[in-house]
Amino acid sequence: MESLVADSSFFLPTYIMQSSQSSITKLKEEIEATTAELLPKKKFSFRSKTAKPTKPVEKSQEILPAIPATVSDSNSIGPVLSFYGIKDQHDCTLVRYSQDLEDREFMLTNLSNCKIYLKGMCRALYVNKLRNCLVCTGPVTGSVLIDDVEGSTLMLASQQIRIHSTKNTDFYLRVRSRPIVEYTSSVRFAPFAFRYPGIEDALQAANLQEETGEWENVDDFRWLRAVQSPNWSILPPSERICIDETDNALKI
Repeated sequence: MESLVADSSFFLPTYIMQSSQSSITKLKEEIEATTAELLPKKKFSFRSKTAKPTKPVEKSQEILPAIPATVSDSNSIGPVLSFYGIKDQHDCTLVRYSQDLEDREFMLTNLSNCKIYLKGMCRALYVNKLRNCLVCTGPVTGSVLIDDVEGSTLMLASQQIRIHSTKNTDFYLRVRSRPIVEYTSSVRFAPFAFRYPGIEDALQAANLQEETGEWENVDDFRWLRAVQSPNWSILPPSERICIDETDNALKI
């Protein structure tokens, strides 16, 4: 659990990090208290030098519950049991609906020349190693972390979006806080433009029904000067597209 929280600190909101660390500390205290109760210190006594030492560690291992093994199947990505998503796909179109996404942390990784449509609401989204892809998603109730994307178009609605090591990519966003970019170049931003039946209800449920205008208030963490960062720009209206549920791209 400590390793998972540490690995997720890159994109988790501060309040979730604090809550997670507090839960881990409480669990460790409970484990120590239970171990002390079940394995009390033995009273001091003289022993023969020839007596074989006991191995309390082995006894402790028998009492404590085992850690579940990592699930390994076609939808399992990485060592985190709760993650679910799409990986290692090329030259294809894939659609996931509400029943596939509800209350999940969803991952897209190692995709090229793909069109991905997530027509539902998920809890968090991690996008990694995409090349020349189109990704259109319904609302994400938590955070989106994007890493190592090139030559792609992403339409995302989320509470928080962080973009890392990405280039030559267009983002169409609806976001409740300022998007963050790091080690990123030649990326462009426009307002969210993905529509499918039921998306308005989903956006309202995720508290993303209103356009905040934050999509254009980008923070470049690698550019600390007062002037505009050269690493990102606004996508000209004449070059913007809109994606609807028929998977057609229309000029707007």
